[in-house]
Amino acid sequence: MRPDPHPGRASLQQLTAALSRLAPPPRLYLHKSDGVEEPTGRRGRRYWVVSRRLCRFFQVPLLPDATASRQFDALALQVKRLSPFAETGSHHDFGLEFASLWLWDQQAVRQEAETVGVNVAQTPVVPETVLLPADTDGVRLVRTLEGIEAQCWRNGSLAASRWWPSLPDARAWMLFQRGASILPERIAPALPAAVRLDWLDRPWTRSRRASAFDIGQVDLRLVAAVVGAMMLIAYGYLGAEWLRLAWATSALTRQAVAASAAGKPARHARVSAFENEAAIRALQDLDRYPGELALFARVTEILPKNETHLAEWTWEHGQLEMTVAADHPLDALYFVRSLEKIDGFRNVAAERAGGDNSLRIRLSVDPK
Repeated sequence: MRPDPHPGRASLQQLTAALSRLAPPPRLYLHKSDGVEEPTGRRGRRYWVVSRRLCRFFQVPLLPDATASRQFDALALQVKRLSPFAETGSHHDFGLEFASLWLWDQQAVRQEAETVGVNVAQTPVVPETVLLPADTDGVRLVRTLEGIEAQCWRNGSLAASRWWPSLPDARAWMLFQRGASILPERIAPALPAAVRLDWLDRPWTRSRRASAFDIGQVDLRLVAAVVGAMMLIAYGYLGAEWLRLAWATSALTRQAVAASAAGKPARHARVSAFENEAAIRALQDLDRYPGELALFARVTEILPKNETHLAEWTWEHGQLEMTVAADHPLDALYFVRSLEKIDGFRNVAAERAGGDNSLRIRLSVDPK
């Protein structure tokens, strides 16, 4: 079983839009690479918004026919595998076949928040992208707090994303579309205009924890509006007796939730002990591309034995980019021909990287 990716999203968005008029707009703390831009208002729900430049985006496949609990456990394993940070902040959105995953340096977020007097444990931290209007299908360029983000949407979910400090050239735009697995006949060769979008009142994603109630995901403005509407209805139609019964029901509900939450850790520990090994094997089976160490071994085999070495290495979603350097001029044609002979390597391109002694090489890797 997979968690429903967008349960009742249309009707819930309509209800949210109607009730949000009763509350002030949110206060956004915009965390950028050069500091934090603080909101001017004194009211409204607070969000800590991490600039797209400071986030890493991944598309994570869902486990087939898995329970919701296993999907969340598998996603947690993927966060540990993909994160380069000592302490990781994350946000996700479940689609039909994959989850969109954003990662950032949570320690850096906490340090910046302390400088402006914000407790991130009580303030939702979200990536910039989820507070900008979503799309349905297709590709687009979006102007972000810092730079440009390319987006590929499928069935209302973000399938691929890449960030540049400025508008990309036509080649980079083409490589992004190829990396997003867009069909050749649907690839847009011309670079579209980058759009600037207005902030949303709340994230468009549906992210929650499988094992506990997360107060950070509750829209307090929406809760306040609902409570206010309920009180008006109660006073107008049902009176004091209805309020007394509602209070008693609420107390019983809180007791039931507390009792259920107290037993969840023990149940979760028993279940996860049997599921972790199977989840790891399933995740390994879902890896569509060769391992990074295997790719590294293939490349190093063709390097000349004359002080030539790899200076940079980037591997993401079937796209490999590396920089080869030496203390003498390098033959670009040699590297292109040698790499194209390796099984599974295609679309090899090389260019000078600052001089004759350095080459920047890009190529695509076929799935296993």
